[in-house]
Amino acid sequence: MAVIKANAYGHGAGEVAHKIAHQVDWFAVNDIDEAIELRESGIKTPILDFGVPEIEMASLYKKHDVTSTISATEHFDILQSGTDYHLNFNTGMGRLGFRPEQVEEVLELMKNYPSLNCTGIYSHLATADDPDSDKPNEQYQLFRKIRKLFDDRLLTHFCNTAGAIRCREASFDMVRLGIGIYGYAPGKLHIPGLQPAVTWRTRLVQVNCIKKGETVSYGASWRAPEDGFIGIIPVGYCDGIPRGLSGNFEVRIDGKEYPVAGRVTMNYCMIFLGQTPLERGKEVTLLDDTYITAGDWAEKMNTIPYEILTGLPENIPRRY
Repeated sequence: MAVIKANAYGHGAGEVAHKIAHQVDWFAVNDIDEAIELRESGIKTPILDFGVPEIEMASLYKKHDVTSTISATEHFDILQSGTDYHLNFNTGMGRLGFRPEQVEEVLELMKNYPSLNCTGIYSHLATADDPDSDKPNEQYQLFRKIRKLFDDRLLTHFCNTAGAIRCREASFDMVRLGIGIYGYAPGKLHIPGLQPAVTWRTRLVQVNCIKKGETVSYGASWRAPEDGFIGIIPVGYCDGIPRGLSGNFEVRIDGKEYPVAGRVTMNYCMIFLGQTPLERGKEVTLLDDTYITAGDWAEKMNTIPYEILTGLPENIPRRY
């Protein structure tokens, strides 16, 4: 199951889905709108919606052949007759899902709603990306006990990207791959062979002279260490470059790294080019698969690559 929620982690859900549809068995999304977008783009692959079903949207699951998730008792009343669903049990994530002690109640509700079609069951790992955590095994053992009480024919899935690497014995019928598809290892795991899928490029739109000691950007906190040149690129925090990276990241031009000068602004960043008078229009690499990755940005900001990638606005042109 390829997880392509949040616009395929910022990469473009429709294009990613069409690219890998022949390599996967299912897609997973976060809400029915994401699923409909895929269906309307021509995707025929089965789709699971992880999210909470809403009564106003309940008819759309059957209409667009999308499998819903039932993770609370009230969801049985929301979904319409003929809808397929997977059960979600909370074994330690503490987000969505039935508690283990609700198993008997869930089994009874399934009997009371025979017009709904249960086709799967799953849970979600909380700490599989931490090699030192024992919690994945605790969750696995708990989920195994739950699973034994349900029909053997239900499609069963438990592992995310980290779980697929660390907990192979817990693979069941299917694994759900998310961040790994896009070339990043989750958390503290190291997965050899992964290569980031995204490269982000822009161009210099202007090059200005600057004198030693002159300041750049809001707050005037950056001063030129020498006479030289400042390059301007037309991307800022409204385009997905976190303001928190101000003064703490580099870009690549012609294979050489140049520091960003001063604060990231809404629509622009300024690059200190030293004494190199690069021409307007020169290509600038913000992210690539080797030298400057979303993982590098995330480390500088004490966050995770997911946040960087999903923060890339949909209006940035993407080429595949």
